[in-house]
Amino acid sequence: MVERCRRAGVPFGWVAADSAYGQDRELRAALERRRISYVMAVPVDETVSTPGTGPLRVVQLAARIPLVFERRSCGAGAKGPRSYDWALAEVTWPGGAETGPRSGHVHLLLVRRSIADPSQVAHFAVHARAGTPIGEMVRVMGLRWGIEDCFETAKSDCGLDHYEVRTWDAWHRHITLSLAALAFLTITDTRTRDLQDPGEPELLPAPPIRSWCPKRGLSGRVEKLIRYTAVEIRHLLNRLVWVTRPPAPPS
Repeated sequence: MVERCRRAGVPFGWVAADSAYGQDRELRAALERRRISYVMAVPVDETVSTPGTGPLRVVQLAARIPLVFERRSCGAGAKGPRSYDWALAEVTWPGGAETGPRSGHVHLLLVRRSIADPSQVAHFAVHARAGTPIGEMVRVMGLRWGIEDCFETAKSDCGLDHYEVRTWDAWHRHITLSLAALAFLTITDTRTRDLQDPGEPELLPAPPIRSWCPKRGLSGRVEKLIRYTAVEIRHLLNRLVWVTRPPAPPS
């Protein structure tokens, strides 16, 4: 997928991934050969080394070397900023070039520690240009949550994981249609946000909605528009597009 994006000229500066991809040394090496920066979670038993320690498991190295933590937010969450304590250490990750990272780049170990429970620690393999600030790495790592939220929405609302196929073409068609449906719902949801507050200047002005009462008729009261969510838009489209046939009369 990364190579297809490169050949298509899709602009991107980083690759971020969870430990399912971060533990793949061949993938990390391929990104390094192309001088692509990455931030990837790695399992605790992944091997990493420094000149002073030699090869160690990542959890052992993080406990042995002195780390200076600083508190930063990696993005907005449902309950506010996702803040953690972060630390960096220069290391050498296996799987890349024999002499270490590519010219102008560095290998780093990024450590994330929970504020509420310091025993909860996560580790990330980093390949970045020399001089990249820690805030940029934290920001890139936090982008994963938005992607995972999109996948969860696509699974629950657009049937992303509701396929029963055995061939690549059939799977690809199903995934493409599901993601296209999610894109349509998201764009529609985003555009209706302009209609949320009639008191503010709007790109798409909302027509006034008048209340109807059987006894009084049409009232002059103007009500606020409440924007649809992506789920509500999906239900509305189902009603508009998929016409339910009336039940057959009893014989």
